Amino acid sequence: MGNCCSTEAAAVVTRRSGGDKDDVQAVAVPYAALPPSPHKYADTEDTEPRAKDQERDDADAEEQPASRSPSSPSTGSSPPQEADAFAPAAAHRPSAKHLENTHHVKVGDYNLRYSYYSKRGYYPEARKKANQDSYYCETHFAGDDQKAFFAVFDGHGQYGDICSQFAAEQLPENIIKNLEDNMGILPALTRAHVQTNRAMHEASFDDSMSGTTSISVLFCGNEIHVSNVGDSRAIIAQENLKASTREGEANLVAKPLSIDQTPFRKDERVRVKKCGARILTVDQVEGLEPIHENWGLSLGDEIDENGDPPRIWHPYGQYPGTAFTRSIGDLVSEELGVTAEPEILCKGLNPHDKFIIIASDGVFEFLTSQNVVDIVKQYENPSEACHALVEEAYNRWLQFEVRTDDITAICIFLDGVTPAKERDGPRGSIYVGGEVLDLQSMQRPVRGITKNHARRNTIVGTDAIRLSLAEAFMDDDEPGQFPTLAESEGKSEEEEEWIKKAVQGSFLFNHLSDKKIHEVISVLKKLEFNAGDIVMRQGVPGDTFYLVETGEFEARHLKDETPEFSPENDSSPEVYGDVVQLYKATPDSHPTFGELALIYPKPRVNTVITKEKGTLWALDRIAFRSILMRGRPLRDVVRRLRQISLLRPLTVAQTNLVAEEMRTVVFEPNQVVLHEGMTEPGFFLITSGRIESTSKMENVAPLELKTFDYFGEISLVRRRSISQRSIRVIERTECLFIRKDALELAVGKLSSILEKDKLRRSRKTRISEAQKEATAKTFVEFDNEAKTQAPKSVDEVEVVGSVMSDLTNTVRLVEVKGSSPPTYLTLRSVSKQAIVDAGMQKHVSGERDIYVSLYEKNALVPQLLAMNSNDSDIHMLYETQIVGTLESFLDGEPHGESFVRYYAAQVVMALEFMHAEGVVSRTVDPTNLMVDRSGNLRMINLSRLSKYVGRGRTYTVCGTPEYLAPEQITGEGHNIAADYWALGVLMYEMLTGATPFTRENENDLEILNDIASFRPDQLSWPEHTSAELKDIIESLLSPDPARRLGYSEVRAGACEPIKKHAFFAGTSWEATKMGSFSAPLEPEAAAEFKQIAASGSQEDLNIGSVYTGDVDWLAGF
Repeated sequence: MGNCCSTEAAAVVTRRSGGDKDDVQAVAVPYAALPPSPHKYADTEDTEPRAKDQERDDADAEEQPASRSPSSPSTGSSPPQEADAFAPAAAHRPSAKHLENTHHVKVGDYNLRYSYYSKRGYYPEARKKANQDSYYCETHFAGDDQKAFFAVFDGHGQYGDICSQFAAEQLPENIIKNLEDNMGILPALTRAHVQTNRAMHEASFDDSMSGTTSISVLFCGNEIHVSNVGDSRAIIAQENLKASTREGEANLVAKPLSIDQTPFRKDERVRVKKCGARILTVDQVEGLEPIHENWGLSLGDEIDENGDPPRIWHPYGQYPGTAFTRSIGDLVSEELGVTAEPEILCKGLNPHDKFIIIASDGVFEFLTSQNVVDIVKQYENPSEACHALVEEAYNRWLQFEVRTDDITAICIFLDGVTPAKERDGPRGSIYVGGEVLDLQSMQRPVRGITKNHARRNTIVGTDAIRLSLAEAFMDDDEPGQFPTLAESEGKSEEEEEWIKKAVQGSFLFNHLSDKKIHEVISVLKKLEFNAGDIVMRQGVPGDTFYLVETGEFEARHLKDETPEFSPENDSSPEVYGDVVQLYKATPDSHPTFGELALIYPKPRVNTVITKEKGTLWALDRIAFRSILMRGRPLRDVVRRLRQISLLRPLTVAQTNLVAEEMRTVVFEPNQVVLHEGMTEPGFFLITSGRIESTSKMENVAPLELKTFDYFGEISLVRRRSISQRSIRVIERTECLFIRKDALELAVGKLSSILEKDKLRRSRKTRISEAQKEATAKTFVEFDNEAKTQAPKSVDEVEVVGSVMSDLTNTVRLVEVKGSSPPTYLTLRSVSKQAIVDAGMQKHVSGERDIYVSLYEKNALVPQLLAMNSNDSDIHMLYETQIVGTLESFLDGEPHGESFVRYYAAQVVMALEFMHAEGVVSRTVDPTNLMVDRSGNLRMINLSRLSKYVGRGRTYTVCGTPEYLAPEQITGEGHNIAADYWALGVLMYEMLTGATPFTRENENDLEILNDIASFRPDQLSWPEHTSAELKDIIESLLSPDPARRLGYSEVRAGACEPIKKHAFFAGTSWEATKMGSFSAPLEPEAAAEFKQIAASGSQEDLNIGSVYTGDVDWLAGF
């Protein structure tokens, strides 16, 4: 039975081929006998009678005549021919009798081995309900030994069994008639489905609200033609030569031959909506859930897990409730756009194609396509494979439901296939219908998968949203005072239980441990609201997440403007726009809203008003982020280490790394740790106890060392450090200990860090001295070794033209006055007031410090040549000529692999440079990567970078939403591996024209939800994409940072694993860094430069008004 609202149905009759030429037999397929159900809700009293019925029905099946008339189906209860000798569902090994059900036939120059298996579903409320599935297998189809036809039909509705029988009889006959009329294969298939649908309407049974889906494969020599109507499915198993098993065999991967035609597909939703259909779940129809189309996301998790998919409804009635958009039959649904016209895919077979599975949707309810392939590939015999697959699907149903669907599968093994004739078409061997496979991300979700694994996105967009997440949640240097955790905070055990269930449905919480969840619950605040109260307002930045305990709240949205509000108009909800969503609490449902506020302070999208008096539980961002950061290792230890002068040059993240590497050692009373004159083994930090430090030298008094005192620090910088004191334990003492080699493994040589720090301090002193003498017009020189001498004053440069601007930055091309030939530089200006308004003071100050630290040279990351700070702005001058952002050149269009390789290689070199300096970028996206006049990439906006080394973590969240790594979203802390994730997203966007997370609606929550639950196997690829490019992108987009390509060398800040990948084979990395080759964008960039230079702009240098606010953050300028 398909996912259609239906009632009782009768038995089923199917046809199959006996395997001989022109010998087509009709075989009765009555009920499949039910095995004892392992489900906890199964009625155990029925186990014995069912077993007896099976024995009786086995005997009856031998004598039952085949019934060819769909209008008078068999009503017996005999088990189907293909299931009569099988063990209960728990067993997967068929009997010897079953092994005889494999059929062999030669088609073209290869052999087909196929088998089939159909199992009636278990329906507690209808124990004698007929199997509504049918199947059809015929070789030597249409009298042609080069043709074979296989199909599965899944009936639904009161007469679904009759409908599927009828289609199984009529569709093959109509195809044959059309082929005999010399019609082409594609029109013959399309017309046959339409003819079958029309004939069903004219038949003697009622198909007004009954029908059948259909999935079929027509073999024509070495080519197959797959026709799909509905939500049954065909897949093919192909060898993946890039991934092998331990035995050296190629892995088999599932490739779709059809895409479910359901309301999960946006194109199908749009099509039926044009015909007047409404798309809703049953709960939405009944008013139990808000109206939305985000099925499969957090809002729809409960809906989907309960087996309630979106359905098609009549605009004026609660019927027909079909869960598919195409069907044979279903007369009532036709006026709503439900059609019998198939989607057809044509493919040439090749030696890497190993087997094809055709199955009803019951197989795929709780199994992914790859799950299906993994089951079938374990068996040499298709009959065994068929049985194992259906039984596994049956058992999966009983794990999650009190019933099962009817389940049918045909397994077709392909032996000795030679390549089909090459055709000019997309996706290699697929030459018709390949475009439908681009919709694979909108397949019907697989149920039973944990909610933190996304079940397939339901919305695919086209326009990227580019928002700066510049606001940090916490200062990395000082996380501040953690909120006090209360044990109860007025919450009963029942309240804690439902709150836990409610929050764990969100991607923001589902990765947290039980302890963290308890901490979250402990800081929730209970708030009471009366009808008409405003909870949050559109356009106002928020920092609170809400959970509805009781009452009803409505979200209103005012398009194109922010609503004005005052005490007078708060009583008129209509002024806040239309109602876009309702949040109503029920005993089993407690909706949430305001999730984005826990990630960053974006202005609220909607105004939420209390419709019915209720109670909310509130969680603010600082408390939430503090809980996440509470697990930062050895916080007090880190604080103490940063007070040690020798370790002070380390950044916070570097110090965290050192703390993580330290190991606990325990000393007993009177134990001597060190004798004076001994070689110090390493550095000790006392965490508890007392130690006495003495020396034989005169005038050196004994010292008592206690908690957070230390000794042995010199051993971290010297190869051999001699202790000047004896260390004896007074009482049992615990210390944290680290050796020199362990520290260097974590952060590099401390001596080198100290040397770099010395150079940085010297450079900082030079710049600071120059700033003291500077006036409002002075350019303070940062890079005194640049090829171009920096202008001394702002009066020496003239604005040529504007390149780009955003919330805080304006980038322009300037010319040095009087230079010959003309010297062009890039001027980046930021308004001080705009910086304050955006809360980015620390970021701009941090950027200045980074430029002070970067004393190495790299053309891809141009040095800051000079800086000017005046009453209104900060101007930064770069020795490069920027002509635009990479986004302005990509323009949302796909590009070839050579283009992707060139610019990805440049990003790799830029990242390697910054990572070696201990800097995580977080700006690898088209809006922050700049293009110079020669078409090469440049990074000049470092305001969101965070200084640190190796695997050390930072907790601030900055970047473009679509480029954030999963670990940034979940708040677990991230390191330079986040840059590698962004590189993977960038490569995919350059290749396809969109990121994997692009959405047509600007909904950050859905984007972040997609990222948090992303799996690389969800990616779809353009035609002819090389295996190497697919592999490197998938490897970079590993959700687990530890498995991400490049992670193995994050300590060293090196990108060697990425550079050595096969996709970059033959790349000259030094030439890439220097831009020695002609860049793909050079012609467009050169033209853009000429246009900017010829614009004759007379802009003022300053862009902001006089700043009169707090100046403490400007101390370094």
